[in-house]
Amino acid sequence: MKDEQKPGREKANPEPAAQRRGRHSYAEADQPSPGKSDGESAEQEASTLARAEAALTLVTHWTGNLQTLMRLEFERTLAAGKRIVALSLVLLPLAITFLLSTCAGLGLLAYYFSQSIYIGFMAFFLAQLAILVVILLYQNRLRSLLGFTQTREQVMEAIDDVRQTFK
Repeated sequence: MKDEQKPGREKANPEPAAQRRGRHSYAEADQPSPGKSDGESAEQEASTLARAEAALTLVTHWTGNLQTLMRLEFERTLAAGKRIVALSLVLLPLAITFLLSTCAGLGLLAYYFSQSIYIGFMAFFLAQLAILVVILLYQNRLRSLLGFTQTREQVMEAIDDVRQTFK
């Protein structure tokens, strides 16, 4: 029953419509595109496929390299972050006691030699300031290791290479 056709209906063309028309034009399957010979269109298709394959290969290699670079930078970032946290935790109580004792000693020496409370206090204050500046500069140096700077550069280079492939 299923194979029987109703009278009046003809068999449809078994070839799908997608094979007869392209994105920008409609042509019969057996007819070549107007204005181009078969050789030219075949060469153009081959070169387009070769460029697409080259771009895909390039993107695949870039992706693998970027994954490796990102993993390495992530490990470096985690290591630097751990060091910053450890230094901050260790430095907090040490910094307080060391600053106070060192600065108090310098202030006492300045007072002893100058017999002026103002000069002694200024030496105490400047010693505290110098130690804090050194600690902050070292932490800023460690912070520069955080982030994915090389990965960003590689992504931009990969994007430029892919663009160059399609030009």
